[in-house]
Amino acid sequence: MTETAKAAVAAADARQVRTWLDNDEILLVDVRETSEYEVEHISGALLLPLSSFDPELFPSVPEKKVVLHCAVGKRSEAAGKMLLKEGHQDIVHMEGGIEAWKAAGFATEVQILPPDVEKPKPVYMCPPPGRVLQEEYLDPLGISPRELAQATGLLEGRVNDLLAGTSPVGVEASLRLARYFSTAGDFWIRLQLEHDMERARHSVGEQIRQQITPRTASL
Repeated sequence: MTETAKAAVAAADARQVRTWLDNDEILLVDVRETSEYEVEHISGALLLPLSSFDPELFPSVPEKKVVLHCAVGKRSEAAGKMLLKEGHQDIVHMEGGIEAWKAAGFATEVQILPPDVEKPKPVYMCPPPGRVLQEEYLDPLGISPRELAQATGLLEGRVNDLLAGTSPVGVEASLRLARYFSTAGDFWIRLQLEHDMERARHSVGEQIRQQITPRTASL
């Protein structure tokens, strides 16, 4: 079997997906972006945007088939290939996406917010290091920002900026915090990197996927 065949993602039309969904046989995953989901979505669909899609962290649901969908079927097929490559099984993508779903006469949910209510912001799984510092170290230990500044040699204003998330953790600050709290030297800067990477995936991840074709795909 060729690599292309191995990577092929099974497809199902909207009517088949609707039947599975009504019988509670599948986990329906929407890989569009948060802004698209907020406009309209299929009831019961789990949102996992492709821009931050990580096949290594994808939940294992052995008792159900996983069906991916997007707007027209391109992104869901791409996400399916990523999952198959990671070793997941029973992965299907819905042909035609949510547009085909609506064309078949099936309803979607529309989120209507009052004009004075701000749209919900994306949920970030990797918190900024300042929040970790405040909630998991300073608060439980009863340490004030001033006391931390004095103990680590950081300026009090710098500590306040870290806690507020207005200033990133640098290499020197990571080493100073690591020394004081007996963590790995790169612990704090890795928190910063993971947070920055997640924010970048939300903001420009989809744009990058559309603009850049992996070199291996053209070989």
